[in-house]
Amino acid sequence: MNGIWVTLPLLLVALIGLVLGLRVLVRKLLSGTYKAGEVVDPYRPKNFSIPDPVKVEFEGEKQTILRGRYWKGASDKAIIVVHGIDGPSIEMLPHVSYLYRAGYSVLLYDNRGRGDSDGGFSTLGFLEWRDVLHAIGWVRSQPGIADDKIGLHGLSLGAACVIMAAAKDEQVRGVLAESPFVSMPIMLAHVANKTTRLPKFLIGRVIETLLDWSLEAKLRLVEPHAAVKNIAPRPIYIIDAEEDQLFPVDTSQTVFDAAGEPKRFWKVRGAAHANCWHVMPQEYEQRALNFWEEVFADQRSSHAIINPDRPVYESDSGAASPADEPSASSRT
Repeated sequence: MNGIWVTLPLLLVALIGLVLGLRVLVRKLLSGTYKAGEVVDPYRPKNFSIPDPVKVEFEGEKQTILRGRYWKGASDKAIIVVHGIDGPSIEMLPHVSYLYRAGYSVLLYDNRGRGDSDGGFSTLGFLEWRDVLHAIGWVRSQPGIADDKIGLHGLSLGAACVIMAAAKDEQVRGVLAESPFVSMPIMLAHVANKTTRLPKFLIGRVIETLLDWSLEAKLRLVEPHAAVKNIAPRPIYIIDAEEDQLFPVDTSQTVFDAAGEPKRFWKVRGAAHANCWHVMPQEYEQRALNFWEEVFADQRSSHAIINPDRPVYESDSGAASPADEPSASSRT
């Protein structure tokens, strides 16, 4: 009997050590791949025919300092570009390039725990979408930018974050979201199931609980599918990768279906997750610029006219595939 009373405290200490070790491991795994100051070729401004930016910093959620780059454009309109979970933000320079050359001011910043920003590790969207709200506030404080002429462009986790931020900030004029997910718990369960083959409901709940505790987050609240309806009547453009190897099939379509009008959807053939620009760069840029031109053309801050008469799929030449005609007025 005495042996049990000696053993139990040791087991308890070992269990606590294991749990705390898991917490440290989770945070380590979610720390940035790219560290402060690193630049990955060919992602340099000079390679995209744009000037060197002004380096900026602003306070995000929980007083975390976020750092990035700002290009002042020729107009009073601005686009905030938000990268995916692993970054780095400079991989979004192709989007900065065509937006800046079209006259927009552009803010591109590193998410918390990534690149030059503080924060230590990603919270998988729980704090990141609130960071977007802080980024919006920073842009509004800049000379020459109209409060109601700010748009959001996000990729993957960034897409989820800009959807949630736009749903909260009613002055955001429009959203372009590439490869958003339905909710973080659903996405985690899907990825875990692919890796372990354990039932989604079981492994998903275990992972969600571990991550909530490790990150001091509530990942069930990271749910762009529920938030997207609150963007209407402002426009949203959702771009989907046909060969997405990471997210469940039709994830972006599900988010699109939940959105109100006006909305636009484009599935890019042959594109892997968050890789649509690389597959069809010219078409992507033209579609994005057309979207933003229409968004900002309407002087009403909460509405824009969207042209519904464009096909879902287009080749690099712009010709639509015969089998892929739009099935509804909201598809382009």
